[in-house]
Amino acid sequence: MTALAPAPMPQDTGGGNRKMYWIVGGVALILVVIGLFTYSAHENNEEAQALAAELTQKLEAAGLRTPEDQDVFVQTLGTDGGAVCDNPADALGRALLIDQLGNGASFIGRRPVIADRRAVLGQALIMETYCPEELEEFRQNFDELKYDDVINN
Repeated sequence: MTALAPAPMPQDTGGGNRKMYWIVGGVALILVVIGLFTYSAHENNEEAQALAAELTQKLEAAGLRTPEDQDVFVQTLGTDGGAVCDNPADALGRALLIDQLGNGASFIGRRPVIADRRAVLGQALIMETYCPEELEEFRQNFDELKYDDVINN
């Protein structure tokens, strides 16, 4: 009876792994460069600044707080209203806004509350300024909620 000798283990020189790391790194670098060139932040132009100033005036007239620097509105909302005007009255937008009108708990104890109308008024003013064509449908969806004066100044 002859004993079978174990098969020799292949010698790993590490060259295959090193090549793979270089390939993955190169692809990642190419994707980063493409991302940097294709990323488009909101433009800081005269129209965006004028809309931000208009929104600030509306918020102040409504008694809501405004940021000290209007660049916050310019960079966030641009000239088209940004995420606020992207399908605001669809089912997902409605669900997200109603979810944010909760009591602030994150798990146990989370429940809906009677919100202050000013919590929704800010979004309505943004929409009135940036996307007035979406405002009527937004108001139809949120006017039926129960509101009360619960925010202290």
